[in-house]
Amino acid sequence: MNDKVESILGFAVRAGKVIYGIENVEHLRKKRYLMLICNSLSERSVRKCIAVADAGKVPLLQVKNKPLEELVHKTNCKVIAIGDKQMSQAILKFRNENYEVLTSEVK
Repeated sequence: MNDKVESILGFAVRAGKVIYGIENVEHLRKKRYLMLICNSLSERSVRKCIAVADAGKVPLLQVKNKPLEELVHKTNCKVIAIGDKQMSQAILKFRNENYEVLTSEVK
């Protein structure tokens, strides 16, 4: 079965709506609607991502089933943000047990 979240992430990458890396996400001036992190991210980096997500009131999901770099086809990618509201809402709607919610901003 094909994961809908993977398909939506593929559309977001092709549309140029994905911001890669915690530094880029942290210093982004545009609105970010969703953050995703890899399950292999260090504890310290996870805490930093949670702080960034909480500061921006952005939902944060952790990918459990496979490395994030495989989903976005970017080598050594551990953190991304989605800059499109509709795509972010669709990802949140279709998330399953493979995506753990790490912030309380997700409704």
